[in-house]
Amino acid sequence: MKKIYWRPQGMPVFAFILVALFSVGGVAAVEHFQSVTEKPHYTEKLEAASLALKAMNIIREERLRHDLPIDPASDPAGSGLIGTFMSPVTSHPGDLDAKQTSVNPNFAAVIVDLFKKARIGKGDCVAISFTGSFPALNICVYAAAAALKLKPVTVSSVSSSQWGANEPGLLWIDMEQLLYRRGIFPFRSAAASIGGSD
Repeated sequence: MKKIYWRPQGMPVFAFILVALFSVGGVAAVEHFQSVTEKPHYTEKLEAASLALKAMNIIREERLRHDLPIDPASDPAGSGLIGTFMSPVTSHPGDLDAKQTSVNPNFAAVIVDLFKKARIGKGDCVAISFTGSFPALNICVYAAAAALKLKPVTVSSVSSSQWGANEPGLLWIDMEQLLYRRGIFPFRSAAASIGGSD
């Protein structure tokens, strides 16, 4: 039976010392020669992400004001933007992991980047279709539109899949109306559909 050694036999000790020194030198070089570069449209991205965070906090406060509990198992971030498993306005099955991932205000910066890549600029009119299934992403799209001073024309879905904006009394259109009334976003949906299949 062969023995297994932690250190390969035949390797000189100075080889290990040389590799260790090279590794430490590499880390020191990376730390010492750091360069900070600002990504394109940094200001607009930061503004959009900050606005999205502000809007998300307002929705969380409204949910608590309505005595709608925030389940730490389904909404570990305590965002208030994760709905229930089933309600009278639930239209389809939903993926909880996807809903949890969407609750990140930095998606607003991603959407700014996508708008810029599409060559959309200040004052441009954009068509937006919102689902109640991802209220956090809806907020991020509006935050990006506000930061870029766009003119959105929006149609929203009232219903939602599981874990979305499916709390009766706090649907996506209710959230949107609240954010409009509070002056967070200067626009809201022009129309709404029931949503769901057919």
